[in-house]
Amino acid sequence: MDFHNLLENLKNQSFFSNLIIERGIEKESLRVTQNGYISNKKHPETLGSSYTNPSITTDFAESLIEIVTPTYTNIDELYEKLKIIHIFINQNLKDGEMLWPFSMPPKIEDEAKINIATYGKTNMGRLKHVYRKGLAIRYGKTMQCVSGIHYNFSICDKSLKHLGYSSQNEKNKAYLNLIRNFKRLFWFVLIEFGNSPVVDKSFVSGRANDLDILNESDLFKPYATSLRMSDIGYQSKAQKNLNFKYNDLDAFLSELKNAIINPYSDFEKLGLKDNDNKFHQISNGILQIENELYDCIRPKRAGKSGQRPYQLLREQGIQYVEVRGIDLNPNEAIGISKDHIRILDLLLIYCLITPSRKMTDKEKIQIEQQDKNVIKSGRNPNLKVFYKDKEISINVARQELIKNLGQLALEFEDQAFVDAIKNLGNFKKNNFNQAESFHDYGIKKTIENYQTINSFSNIDVELCKKEASDSLKEFDRINQKKEIAFDEFVNSYNSKI
Repeated sequence: MDFHNLLENLKNQSFFSNLIIERGIEKESLRVTQNGYISNKKHPETLGSSYTNPSITTDFAESLIEIVTPTYTNIDELYEKLKIIHIFINQNLKDGEMLWPFSMPPKIEDEAKINIATYGKTNMGRLKHVYRKGLAIRYGKTMQCVSGIHYNFSICDKSLKHLGYSSQNEKNKAYLNLIRNFKRLFWFVLIEFGNSPVVDKSFVSGRANDLDILNESDLFKPYATSLRMSDIGYQSKAQKNLNFKYNDLDAFLSELKNAIINPYSDFEKLGLKDNDNKFHQISNGILQIENELYDCIRPKRAGKSGQRPYQLLREQGIQYVEVRGIDLNPNEAIGISKDHIRILDLLLIYCLITPSRKMTDKEKIQIEQQDKNVIKSGRNPNLKVFYKDKEISINVARQELIKNLGQLALEFEDQAFVDAIKNLGNFKKNNFNQAESFHDYGIKKTIENYQTINSFSNIDVELCKKEASDSLKEFDRINQKKEIAFDEFVNSYNSKI
């Protein structure tokens, strides 16, 4: 069935008239000084507790702020929430600190001065800190200071029923179908959302790389899309041994479990504890915990603090997908535009409704190699990619996919989706300025975005204030509780998989 007929069938089944998309965003940004260097100060208390505030937390480092929105069915409301949280953060940053607008960090003078995030004295808070210590000894602190956007996406149960998916098992299959198709089309995300073709030399200090010299301070690849997603960025060589094909949820969970419980020699040598007999890894597997899985998309289910993602997926199934390969857009004050949100919605719906055969080992290897090529050379319009089982130039593949997404947009009964496709414009090209360092340009963009956010008017941050205040009270409350010994807690946590 061609795509036009597929859309007609779905229209006749009332899929589009009953389509409700649920979406949320997690967005990371480094706190930097006026000189553009990573802040070495603690997470500001006026933003609340990074452990208990549902909207503002930290990722790897104390300085790596993570914004978490609720789930919205309306894009305008989601975007407004992002704006409100950014304004509140700006209002509570001290000593001239601002949010760095790029996915790649600024110049790093001393990796040792990057402070790993802390989350208080509770066992779960300490476990979160140990996990980050494990990341630091496995990969180094610098690699963990990249930022990005995670896009959480699902469609409501009623919409899934119109596709013929009613039971949880059928929903699992629907989202796994989406995931496989998304991995086949990740090249499109890299060329449209990639914004990191340049890095400061300090980012790869002491590490092998194949980058070209741009100027005295920077390295680049002329046709790169997202060096953040490359082998110098948020990647793990150890994970190349994993065999996630997303054909079946049980197979995915089995592979995930093995990656956590089976010792991996390089990480086993590091030991679970340091010289002071304190934990600095949760486990010695390829993955310490589920969250260490670095992939461009993951199946997810929300749960209470302390519940393992493995348990949740095994017992309750897939609730949504988390798209991870999105760079911050430095030309958008809050890191992403409404149009880009619409493009993601269209792409993910496209991945959901189009046929998705099971992935073979051969195809998995092919996709991995293709992603590497597009990460390093995707802005070369002549680069070849596989699209609909044909190997064609990435520019032609892009045009064909955009044509289909345009057809899909017409069914959304919202002109904004049609316009978002039109606004993609021509094939993107990289522009480089040898005369100005990435760090210096980053400072200019940081100030520009800071001022833009501060210019937003008629914004009420009272809810943010209340969340911050309530989170501090909750943090104090839970830190008073008596708990079992931490060693016993870690063993118990590891036994839950």
